[in-house]
Amino acid sequence: MRRRTFVGAGVVAILGGTAACSGESDTSSGNGASGGTLTLAPLVPSQPWDLKDAGLGNNTQYYQPVYDSLLRLDTKAEPIPNVATKWSYDSTGTVLTLTLRTGITFTDGAALDASAVKKNLEHTRTGANEAAGQLKGIKDVEVVGADTVKVTLSAPDPSFVANLGSVAGMLASPQAIDAGTLKDTPVGSGPYTLDKGATTNGSVYTFVRNEKYWNADEFPFDKIVLKPLADPTAILNALRSGQVDGALITTPKNVDAARSGGLNILRYQPGDVAGVYIWDRDGKISKPLGELKVRQAINHAFDRATLIKSVYGGLGEPTAQVFNPISTAYDASLNDTYPYDPAKAKSLLAEAGYPDGFSVDIPDVGPIFPEAQAAMVQYLGDIGIKCKLVTVPSTELLNQLLAGKFAISYFSLASFRSWDTITIQARPDSLWNLFKNSDPELTALIDSAQNSTGDSQNADFKEINTYLVDQAWNAPWAVVENSYATSRRVKVTAQAFTPVPGLYNFTPAG
Repeated sequence: MRRRTFVGAGVVAILGGTAACSGESDTSSGNGASGGTLTLAPLVPSQPWDLKDAGLGNNTQYYQPVYDSLLRLDTKAEPIPNVATKWSYDSTGTVLTLTLRTGITFTDGAALDASAVKKNLEHTRTGANEAAGQLKGIKDVEVVGADTVKVTLSAPDPSFVANLGSVAGMLASPQAIDAGTLKDTPVGSGPYTLDKGATTNGSVYTFVRNEKYWNADEFPFDKIVLKPLADPTAILNALRSGQVDGALITTPKNVDAARSGGLNILRYQPGDVAGVYIWDRDGKISKPLGELKVRQAINHAFDRATLIKSVYGGLGEPTAQVFNPISTAYDASLNDTYPYDPAKAKSLLAEAGYPDGFSVDIPDVGPIFPEAQAAMVQYLGDIGIKCKLVTVPSTELLNQLLAGKFAISYFSLASFRSWDTITIQARPDSLWNLFKNSDPELTALIDSAQNSTGDSQNADFKEINTYLVDQAWNAPWAVVENSYATSRRVKVTAQAFTPVPGLYNFTPAG
């Protein structure tokens, strides 16, 4: 493995006026304080309302209306006060004390106090999804007083505080947790409540104001409507017809069409890294992928500069690493590790014992990412790797990936702060380390990074990045640039490290 020394630390990295939508009349007061309906189209279907089963990314838009969070993230993803007004670590970096805002209640009347926070943290961490994964380091939660909680971690977690500003730090009624009813009905203390009478699971979710919410000025819309859509054409049509006010454009060819249809386009880098993810690095269900030379061959198969143009419409940056450019682990020189070289790729396959290539099943993501799907099949086919498309309903794609049904696929995976990226995909227990690959050298690097700080920690992050690239853990193509389209009735601000803007980033345009 190439050893790299620390060069320098980088930068750390799913509302008033007039708005109406889908035939709704404008109900604003005209003073910029409230009014109207905000209708958004999340890219993914909803997950269970129980926060222990909650995912991150695009899933966040479902949880933000009903659940408040301990902290909140500003547009640069830095934590700011919310339910918790103050926080501090002890000298070991493992004991976090949180001071809570008083007087908040859940919509079922339960108090949002230290006991409720303890109940939530201990409950959410028992799950197996992404939010739960961010709380796995909790060793103990202690109620110090009605408005004070002490959280003890088993080891330092550089991202723990920031993660309390997203789904992992969201809070549900302790009474609902005890009753076991959260799977079907959310009960929180957030700015809205779910209107079950105007909700049809899988197609439309309607949220109406929580009149007792403590921070209502930050959420001026009277109603929030979420209509999940995955098909790029359906998304474009819904936007252009006014059925929805905001949605992520997943295919570049639709960006100009959206703009010409009178929509605003917000462009931003969410931190996500897209490309070919080699899930089965031990060759459990696809033996060839257990060979380093095969994984290196896959990396040499792709012309990343051309892919930026053909797949992403010129929006994004070519990359060979899973850490985003503003993370402290990023090393621009690593992007030269695997130049486009089909001849070398074929040679590596032959050296690995596959001179005629091999076949591998991949989930067909063409309905959502048509250009990416076509490019993956073509480039891999050019070096002798034949992709056999397997039809998977969009509602089942994540479940089948997480169940280890596929050894390799096109995917776009979140890359936030350096430590987040590691915990999301590089540790043996990471949710997106689907086949739980590990080895002693990587484990030692991760342990060192977790227990270091400052320049030393950043140097460890770079070592981890170098290791993952050298071992061809994946074959990234691009640091993606998202295009989020909105109607002219609303304004929206981008937020770092999230694929779609947060609910509190939308305001009426009047």
